[in-house]
Amino acid sequence: MFGKLLWITAFLALGFATQVGAQLDFGPYVQNTDEKKAIVIWYTKTSEAGTLRYGKQIGQWEGTIDGGTGTVHRAAITGLAASTKYFYEVAAGANVYAAGEQYYFRTHPRPGARVPFRFMAFGDFGDGSVLQKATAAQMLKDDARHNFALLLGDIIYSSGDRENYLIDYFPVYQELIRHRAWWPTLGNHDIKAQKAAAYFEFFETPANNPSHAENYYSFDYANAHIVSLDDELLFAGADLEKQLAWVKQDLQAAKSRGQRWLIMMWHKPPYSAGTHSDDDEVQAQFVPVLEAEGVDLILNGHSHVAERTYLLANHQILNSDLANYPKKGFAAGAVYVVAGAGGKDGEVEKKHALMAFQLGKVSGYESIFINGDTLRGSWIKNNGQSVDQFTMIKTGGDATDVQQAESETAPENFAVHYPNPY
Repeated sequence: MFGKLLWITAFLALGFATQVGAQLDFGPYVQNTDEKKAIVIWYTKTSEAGTLRYGKQIGQWEGTIDGGTGTVHRAAITGLAASTKYFYEVAAGANVYAAGEQYYFRTHPRPGARVPFRFMAFGDFGDGSVLQKATAAQMLKDDARHNFALLLGDIIYSSGDRENYLIDYFPVYQELIRHRAWWPTLGNHDIKAQKAAAYFEFFETPANNPSHAENYYSFDYANAHIVSLDDELLFAGADLEKQLAWVKQDLQAAKSRGQRWLIMMWHKPPYSAGTHSDDDEVQAQFVPVLEAEGVDLILNGHSHVAERTYLLANHQILNSDLANYPKKGFAAGAVYVVAGAGGKDGEVEKKHALMAFQLGKVSGYESIFINGDTLRGSWIKNNGQSVDQFTMIKTGGDATDVQQAESETAPENFAVHYPNPY
């Protein structure tokens, strides 16, 4: 009996469900986290009443959340402590479908906290290709170093169909999304199937705009404020006007709260010379508004290459150094990164005058590291090679960090284990 208990304990510690196969269809996966909450979603093959249990230690559960009855289950865990790792298990009655050390989530540090963190950013990937799977395998190797991911659109090819998510998204990334929140933005391929119906089904965002639209939103992580915009469905007329009015107010509010870094994402890049060229509409509509608010970093996909500009403002180079960009507070000046090669790849068509780095016929992801006043970025190839390291440093001005204890560093203490931010 004792040996059997040891075997069960070891089995759970590896992160397997207690009933292999069981009635779990896909998931669970983590969504829409902040410093006090997390959402866990899972799908079952048959209609049943789902529950989720959570706690700081496996088996020592602090609460049980109703996941709803049916085949789609959603558990909202609230009232949590910031910067804390929580384990969870999902079940239906006595049947536990997912449990073990790989089933967890982390709440965000408090807004404004000066603590190191890192995230991935990539787009244009869900095509079932060898390159997609090679990039996913490398991301899994690098998982412990990253706190979340930004998805830069074209999540599923070729038209965002629901069935393709079940083939080329959930199975490929399940080992990552079951414990990391992945934050999406819409791409042109995502909207081709029923105006992105599957995207809106599977992803949950704060929808913290007056229209409560899931298309665009923002969130805080430590001393960074991250905004996702919609350049696909709500990019014209009154919809665009509402979006632009919201993002101005949102960025101003973030600055007033003391958020040090302003980071944007949407799909189509204003500057590129890869499989797509400069997007004039995005340049005209988004860029002036964001530069006026002092945005620091802009992340896009769409062009299936890796590119990164110099520090720019008003379509001009402010600093022609290849890698180092001091910036005073929220003065105009941003670095634009194209990371549209998470699975797709293509050629660089020509040298772009505003680009400090261009690389074609490559797949991988952008890794961004932030620690207080310093932001560092690097393109990570699907073989793990790091290229194009660049650095931005905030120097005084009208931005000040909220001082928080360094104990808020993530439990892995990756700043200790990985002193080299690349």
